Amino acid sequence: MTRRTAFLAFSLVIAIGLLGLQSWDLALGRIERSAIRAIEERTGFAVKSLERAEIALLPLPRISLSKVVFAQRDGAVAGEAARVRAYLRLMPLLTGRLGVSRIDLVAPQLDVAVPAGSDGVTDWLSAPLAELEKLRSQSRIVISSGVLFLRAAGTVQSIVRDVNIVIDERGPDDPFGLSGSFTWRGVQSDVSLLWPVAGSATKAALSANSSLLKLRFDGTRAGPGEPVVNGTLALSTPSVPQLLDWFGEKSRISTALGALTLNADLQLKPREASFTNAMASLDGDRLDGVMKLTDVDGRLALSGTLAGASLDMGRLIRRLPLPAVDAADQSPLDLDGWTGRDIDLRISVDAAKLNGARLADVATYVLVKKGRFETGLLRATAYGGTVKARFLAVSAPGGVDVKVQAGLDRVDFGQAGADVPQLPRLSGTGGFQLALDGAGKTFDELLGAMTGRAGINLRQGEIGGIALAELVRRAERNPSQLLRDWHQGKTPFDTLAANAGIANGLLVLTDAQMNGTNYRLSLAGNASLRTRQLDMRASLASLSGSLRLPLVLKGSVDGPLFDLESEAFLSPTGSSGNTAVPALIGR
Repeated sequence: MTRRTAFLAFSLVIAIGLLGLQSWDLALGRIERSAIRAIEERTGFAVKSLERAEIALLPLPRISLSKVVFAQRDGAVAGEAARVRAYLRLMPLLTGRLGVSRIDLVAPQLDVAVPAGSDGVTDWLSAPLAELEKLRSQSRIVISSGVLFLRAAGTVQSIVRDVNIVIDERGPDDPFGLSGSFTWRGVQSDVSLLWPVAGSATKAALSANSSLLKLRFDGTRAGPGEPVVNGTLALSTPSVPQLLDWFGEKSRISTALGALTLNADLQLKPREASFTNAMASLDGDRLDGVMKLTDVDGRLALSGTLAGASLDMGRLIRRLPLPAVDAADQSPLDLDGWTGRDIDLRISVDAAKLNGARLADVATYVLVKKGRFETGLLRATAYGGTVKARFLAVSAPGGVDVKVQAGLDRVDFGQAGADVPQLPRLSGTGGFQLALDGAGKTFDELLGAMTGRAGINLRQGEIGGIALAELVRRAERNPSQLLRDWHQGKTPFDTLAANAGIANGLLVLTDAQMNGTNYRLSLAGNASLRTRQLDMRASLASLSGSLRLPLVLKGSVDGPLFDLESEAFLSPTGSSGNTAVPALIGR
């Protein structure tokens, strides 16, 4: 036997001897009273009942209570455990007293009372943590295989399973600390918390790790009398919508976001979080600035100003669950689903992409209030010109009041069309203006109530898919060749201008002309916003005045018919009558 082994054996003999000198009353009643008093002093829980109590001295002195029912003194937390073990300190035990160093709650079921209507983790944990903060000291508490029920007025709001948490021992003025894991809403998470309960300028830290969230916060708290926390935050998630859904936050706007990484200086105040020197990465697009998250009467509000080098705006918009603008959809317009939280975000980037279009020097914004949604482009340059846009939807007695404004100025449509294949086959430099205003409870009502105006003005361009100039030349030279396919090729123009008024969902052309080197095209008629049907007539005339060809433009906006009328006439200048085009026309 070594000297060290001999020394340990000798110490054990002495300890057992000292224990033997004490007049221990091992009656069940005294064990229960001593164990209950020690647990209540070191945990803040009041023991309501238990089945039996046992004491064991080896290998470590401990008291074991079976089927224990307990509750916090204010009733915020109540529950029961299959077994509660209180591990005793050796030195107090040698003098005949019970000193608890660690308490194990085995397979506990805990009920936490939460405010009715609350759905946030902060509300759920505030009462239990406040009760723990009242303790001057606390034993090490180990919770294994626990289940946590969050109840409001007797109704379960949420369940936390597989709770395996260690709450650190602490003395007066020591911070509250815990670490461990749990499963909430199907996601297993590891967590570590250090939270000051007394003193000033005390360290505070939080880390969480799950498949949906990686979070790290390090900072200091000023103290209970001045509950302000300052520190640095690092957060990342592969999916913002899934993360918010995990926390019970339903937001249609958040579906625009994907993976997010956020690093910032964070200041926490009651119902307010301020992010300064913030660096946010949205699917690799970096934005820097400041943000603030506040809680006003239970309504969350996010505000901020961000700037960056680039942003894929088209990707954000494509992810949104935007309803199709379809008059056949008779379901009520739902604005409340888009305005559940207040948002005031201003974003500026050097370059942006929007469904293939390339924008520069972009300033955009999103402004959301209860019953009001607004977004737009304050400024942007594109293809040699400028772009502005605004969309506003407001709850109204008649349903939803919608305003749409858009403007392009000095834009090269040919360059834009090379990046955006969805644009009509149109080139030229000029502008476009649109202003719409309407209200309705459904898309059918909304489109049928639209009023406003629209206009386009281009110069030195061409239209693809038709060859009107060639059609005029054929008609002048040989009318019998008129029906040769002119729905191919291009029509160059010197100027193109069209203006329209919109009333009660009907667009009416008031002035529409296109002029080329040998022709002039005039267009008149209307288009229904509800049915998306065109009903227009065109007149194609040669500049020499020797002929006029009537054309028709009608049918669906997605695939309209543009062709010669079935009975077209050539009208030579100065002729007293009309000469019929051969019967081939219109076959």
